[in-house]
Amino acid sequence: MDQLFEVVDKTLPFCPPDDRAARLTVQVTVTGGGARPRTTSFGLVFGADDLLGCWWGDSPAVRLRLGLSADAPARVRGGAATGTSLVMSGQIGFSADWAELAALRACAGGPLFREYARALDGLPAVPAVPSPGNGRRAVAVLAAPNDADGTLSSIARARTLHAVELLETPGTRLVLTGGFGAQFNTTEQPHWRHCAAWLAARPGGPPPVFACLETRHSYDDVLFVDALARRHGFGEVVLVTSDYHAPRVRYIASLMMPACRVAEVVHPDLPDGELARLRRHDAGALGKTVASTLLFGRDRSLLPLRRVEGAGGPGEVWRLDTTGSEG
Repeated sequence: MDQLFEVVDKTLPFCPPDDRAARLTVQVTVTGGGARPRTTSFGLVFGADDLLGCWWGDSPAVRLRLGLSADAPARVRGGAATGTSLVMSGQIGFSADWAELAALRACAGGPLFREYARALDGLPAVPAVPSPGNGRRAVAVLAAPNDADGTLSSIARARTLHAVELLETPGTRLVLTGGFGAQFNTTEQPHWRHCAAWLAARPGGPPPVFACLETRHSYDDVLFVDALARRHGFGEVVLVTSDYHAPRVRYIASLMMPACRVAEVVHPDLPDGELARLRRHDAGALGKTVASTLLFGRDRSLLPLRRVEGAGGPGEVWRLDTTGSEG
């Protein structure tokens, strides 16, 4: 927990909160830790589009409160959990409604916020200059649900079709994502395999697939694609997802691969009620993802990616290496 205090103290200027409407104040309360449990509070002050500074102690002007245990940062740094998993599973306390979480997201777009997030993650303040690449472009279709038989949902089909349309640009490589997860695929085969089978059954034959990534969720999608792009030196990356999901993908990408482009797919065939539900879910998940970044930095995987030989995919197959070998 002391490392989090040190990052706040060194990275952010002291900036006491006030009641001006242009500011959003966030208070973090930390409980427990050490032989003598304690409760400590500090706060963060946001302007219209960036993090402005911090303060220590209680304040009556707080709009959003977050609570966590003193051992949570160590669990994240040690790989026992990711910040997002702690937040999404309810292990981080919130005193806010969705409107306040949305306001937090709107404020968390500036360079000081990104510098703070990198410091929490142990990264240098100034990111390395990206390679110009080799002139090739990667188009990655982010996983969407399939049913218990592996049949792609209309959302997954629409995303995949849009990605295929983007292959018309010379030098473009198609990347499929999606492994297993309760929210999108509970079959015995990874989602990318169902997606590849659907492509193969279309008239005209399947397009060439460059790589298949066995991801578990949205953060994995961006992490894996970023690693693949760096390994192969892609000059441009396009992430294909749904319009309701695009803000969260853009936010995650801004912390990891800000030069990438997010292509949005609309779904006019979805019932209005279902689309509204998806938008509400993603708006809440985005706010919680920003809150996770405030506390722990960006998510990362402590396991290396491993190329799986003989996996039977239409292209390279990559998954997290749980064997202890980098492969």
